[in-house]
Amino acid sequence: MSANTSAKLATTVPMVASSGLRPCPLCRCNLFRPVFEPIKKCRGCGLSFVNPLADFRGENETQEYFLNEYLPLQLANRENCLAERRAHIAAIKARFRLPPHPDHLDVGCAMGSMLQEAKAAGWNPVGVETSEFAARYAAENTSCRVHAGTLEKAAFQSGSFDVVTLMDVIEHVPDPLGLAREIHRILRPGGVLFIVTPNFSSFFVRLYGRTAYGVWPDQHVVYFQPSTMEKLLRDVGFARIITGSKDFYGENLRRLLRREGANTDVKIKAAFSAKTGLGRVRQIANRVFMHVPLGDKLIAFAQKGSEA
Repeated sequence: MSANTSAKLATTVPMVASSGLRPCPLCRCNLFRPVFEPIKKCRGCGLSFVNPLADFRGENETQEYFLNEYLPLQLANRENCLAERRAHIAAIKARFRLPPHPDHLDVGCAMGSMLQEAKAAGWNPVGVETSEFAARYAAENTSCRVHAGTLEKAAFQSGSFDVVTLMDVIEHVPDPLGLAREIHRILRPGGVLFIVTPNFSSFFVRLYGRTAYGVWPDQHVVYFQPSTMEKLLRDVGFARIITGSKDFYGENLRRLLRREGANTDVKIKAAFSAKTGLGRVRQIANRVFMHVPLGDKLIAFAQKGSEA
């Protein structure tokens, strides 16, 4: 289904009553419009999410997934991955005043790339990861403390951290409001939350609709755009909020350029690395995407009030 067809469907099909469906996890509204089945859009706040929510793969927590899928891809794209983490750290530091050695929590730290770069930047990083295997791997390879389990299970004291990062995680969580509230609680006054998640209003979602890279209802159960991300962060009490977007996924570019072959996605990412001419084009595009949020990755910064 094309983006244009799906948009037309959303405006011509009557709103679906919520009988048998769960309320919106953001505003608790019970009226929805179909987007791409099984994804529906809340009539109240505009959040898109999988509804009804059946069994889903979540974050692919098995050891086999991390060994056979996640780790090979990370190793093939290692330098770009680490460079992106360094860019995230630089973006946070450029926008907020932090302590010299901030206490940092990476939620959903996977195998520890962000922990590694945060530690190199002089931060004091800690990880939380639901996969016991990935948590153990991250701890052993970064020498950082990593909690195996959910953020709630880690039970940090209120006001424990100066920075919390949440990258490619919130889209897997059926209750994003509860997650955001817990993060707000464990941040110190003036602390900063940084989020990366697929952008449901990106150029490629508009172009390819249900088949765009990152639209995966069996894994991603909540789909944000800038307005709904801002509402989430505002509703849990964050004082200063900045949203924007960045980058196109390599798989979406591969499809647009009609490139085939093994590791084409990795090759495209390498072509747009910081040291190439295309990398400079990417930097310019990302500055535009912060104001015209058509990039595939929605990014958000939120600061807890100093008197919270």
